[in-house]
Amino acid sequence: MDYYHDACTYRASKLEDPLMFVREFTHVLILGCGKTGLSIARYLKRKHVKTSFYDANKLIIDKIKNIQDIQIVSSFFGELKEHFFNGIDCIAVSPGVDLRNPLFKKLKENGVKFCNDISLFLEETNLLTTKVIGVTGTNGKTTVCSILEKILQKSQIKVKAAGNIGYPVLDIEDAHDLNILILELSSFQIELLNFSEIDVGIILNISEDHMDRYDSLEEYLRIKAKLLDQSKIKIINRDDSYLNTLQHKTTVSFGLSQPKAKLDYSLDMQSSSTYIVNDTGLRVDISNLKLPGRHNQLNVMAAIAGIRAIYPNFNSFESVLIDIKGIPHRLEWIRHLNGIDFYNDSKATNVGATIVALESFDNSNIFLIAGGDSKKQSLLPLKNILESKVKGLFLIGHDASIFENCFSNISSLKIEKCKDMKEAVFLSYKQAKSGDVVLLSPACASYDMYDNYIERGNDFKYLIEEL
Repeated sequence: MDYYHDACTYRASKLEDPLMFVREFTHVLILGCGKTGLSIARYLKRKHVKTSFYDANKLIIDKIKNIQDIQIVSSFFGELKEHFFNGIDCIAVSPGVDLRNPLFKKLKENGVKFCNDISLFLEETNLLTTKVIGVTGTNGKTTVCSILEKILQKSQIKVKAAGNIGYPVLDIEDAHDLNILILELSSFQIELLNFSEIDVGIILNISEDHMDRYDSLEEYLRIKAKLLDQSKIKIINRDDSYLNTLQHKTTVSFGLSQPKAKLDYSLDMQSSSTYIVNDTGLRVDISNLKLPGRHNQLNVMAAIAGIRAIYPNFNSFESVLIDIKGIPHRLEWIRHLNGIDFYNDSKATNVGATIVALESFDNSNIFLIAGGDSKKQSLLPLKNILESKVKGLFLIGHDASIFENCFSNISSLKIEKCKDMKEAVFLSYKQAKSGDVVLLSPACASYDMYDNYIERGNDFKYLIEEL
């Protein structure tokens, strides 16, 4: 295909360019000293670029001073001050850093460049033969990336999933030896992508999220859509109302609705069997898929579309799909106790994810544990499904009162404000009966109570096992 030839020609030209991105800079300030920030530091040390560090937390700054494989010129903590940036010609930001800080605007006007780990990797690494699949969306990113990785691994294709999935992309050794690199991309990571070359870009869905970080849903969509602008083959969910505005940019679509082109993917349901199909003759049986819910059928469809965008004749799907189970903290079944099923969906950090989780159950007697930091998103889209599916709502975290005020007029819904996860687990278990479901699907970020959604989910799982 000419498209691959063009991509490789572009990458070869990068290899011959003596003035690559990092070589333009002498001193980089890294904002945020978590996993991503440290991976950037290790990378820059290999490139002989001076690095300084900033983190709001002094304890973190003190801790990184003892790390051997990074090199520190200066370190700063507390409130960001203008003098921290003296002598800095590039700022490397971690995903948690809000780029709307007025100080950053002034720095940009003075010629200071901004980057993140993904932009560094894509603009600096010479992937002459490695194909890159980028996956974004409000929900389902990690699931799709994991499905992609497992299917390709089973076919002996050299593949690695990195990025927002938890593995820093700059920590990949010999990335150029891979056949496929899968990147899970959050909106924060896409914000600074401007000169990247991605072979396949997939947007799964869009719903309100990170409204504490973006001024509007339209801005959030615009950031997500940058992935398509920098991808050769562009794949979207054609049934997503927000993604409809990107149809003119799309190469291939997937969804439950009628396909619009020969390469588009859809479902074919016949009696007790369900198939993913398109008009090229593809027919993948997903009748025995262990991942629950229609959204996971769409996730599988997106993964198949991504693989066949690179390998058009690839058809080794069914033997792998039948063994794929849920990912931890994403509608993860935990235990069956006294007829009650417990599910951990701690990764549901926005309203859209919790709606999808609730829709996955036929059961209308769900006891839902929710709450945390709502990130200024509207909770109102939850109202209809709470009325139809949820019997008890157990609220935790900083914004529990917002939930209570929003849904107190649902007469069929019993609402309990809980002091912590332990009380929420105890009360939900006490009120549930045989045949019911207890579900942790918070619709909120976890940072008000936990370090991350993983710690929150693990706490829930521990408490369930202790019942």
